[in-house]
Amino acid sequence: MPEPATNPETTLRPGADWQRLQRIGLLGTRQSPDELPAVPGFTLPEDTPDLREKQALLTAGVLSAIRKAGYQPAATGKPPEAVAAPEIQDALGSNGTQLLQQLLEGQYPELLPEFLAALAESQRRVPHQLLVQLLEYARTRSALHRVAAAVLGQRGAWLATQNLAWQALLAASEQATEETGWETGTIGQRALYLEALRRRDPAHARELLAAVLPQEPAKHQAQLLATLQEGLSAEDAPLLTQYLTAKSKEVRQTVLPLLVRLPGSALTERLWQRAEPLVRLKSNLLGKKLLVELPATDWDKTWLTDGIEQKDNRFQGEKAALLGQLLALIPPRRWTEHWNLSPTKILDLAVGTEWDALLLTAWAEATVLHRDAEWAEALLEWYYEQPRKQLPVLPTAGLAQLLPAARLTDLVLPLINATPHFHSEVRWLPLLLLIPAPWPERLTRRVVEVLRTALSKPAELYRIQYAASQLLEHMARVVPADQYSLCAEPLQPLLQDVPYLHNSLARLLNTLHFRQQLAEALHEPPSPG
Repeated sequence: MPEPATNPETTLRPGADWQRLQRIGLLGTRQSPDELPAVPGFTLPEDTPDLREKQALLTAGVLSAIRKAGYQPAATGKPPEAVAAPEIQDALGSNGTQLLQQLLEGQYPELLPEFLAALAESQRRVPHQLLVQLLEYARTRSALHRVAAAVLGQRGAWLATQNLAWQALLAASEQATEETGWETGTIGQRALYLEALRRRDPAHARELLAAVLPQEPAKHQAQLLATLQEGLSAEDAPLLTQYLTAKSKEVRQTVLPLLVRLPGSALTERLWQRAEPLVRLKSNLLGKKLLVELPATDWDKTWLTDGIEQKDNRFQGEKAALLGQLLALIPPRRWTEHWNLSPTKILDLAVGTEWDALLLTAWAEATVLHRDAEWAEALLEWYYEQPRKQLPVLPTAGLAQLLPAARLTDLVLPLINATPHFHSEVRWLPLLLLIPAPWPERLTRRVVEVLRTALSKPAELYRIQYAASQLLEHMARVVPADQYSLCAEPLQPLLQDVPYLHNSLARLLNTLHFRQQLAEALHEPPSPG
């Protein structure tokens, strides 16, 4: 058997060579197709019998000695790889590190975004030993990219550049570069980069966007154009107008709400000229009433230049859809100023027309679109204050997002006090479930009182099981951690007496306690890592 060729210049790789030698040994030197590893400077005489077997054994001995000696590869002359810059922020302390590891291992995953955001706000970073785990956990969860990128520190940011799968996090960071976020990224990464760039340099972001949009498919155009809502300004109008009559409905429906939100929008004025003659206020000795007419002409392409589609599933009938779309795009404040009436009075007048469902739906959609807090408050108060039959389904979640938790509390507490008996169809429950974090203490205290009364009636538990579970799950997310005792003292004694709700109640108390620990961890001394 001829001797395998050896090359004295061969690069020695003790680890990889040892693994290859193990494979050869397991299969047998005669059966394995692999060549024996070549060790620079090590050969056997040509007349040695059973050369392959002996070379395998001797090579094993040589490699074993080399590995034990701590072999260091010779310098290649290549420039050294860039290393991470020194850290400038303190790391989490030891308790915080343990809690973060629990979050990354799947305990209370809904709390991770909140904790990472609090970590960034506290100018702290993730300890080095958890960086890989965080990067790997966040890479497939785009909602975590921005908050995770903010707490990576210098070493974490350096690590993310070494792995293509982790670079999406850098694209979402405020320090994203065009190389990582724009030129080589996926459509999602490019959109995240544009959002970050819009916060720093909106004009440059608009220039980048205008240059690439003609070459992008419609779906990508819509996703990229949506980034203009970040820092939206009048300077964006020419670009948005260019795509208002695009062939793709998705693209048109992306730019339309942005255009009508621009201050002094020419599109909004054209819409007002179409809508104002159709909804008029009539006053007489008996009071005021609204007179509603449908457009006199059918839809044609001139409507499309103003962003009005031929059909809209929110409104029944083609002409009704035209009117509904007009009202849903015009700022609702225009009607209060035009008629000099409060939103509540306008809503009362709308119920007196045959088009009440259309008017209420359209004005609620317009309120959400234009983020009008005054109209949102009036709509929610009007909607929940008195039972009314056959009302349309309003976008209550979008309306509630326009008001702070304290103002929503002012709306819901009187409803609770008027009907303090908890059951699955209580009118105040849907509104209560829309109140975001952080709940004011007065709201938590009142809701806990109502819950304690309801949970103290074992015979009724099966009837309220689903509704109470919903409420307890929501409270676990929105009740501040420092209100743990406010919930635990009255509710913990009931744990053994609520078989239908034991898990939900226990999760509420455990989650609040865990969140309390997370809050405390932000103030402990930093760890060295």
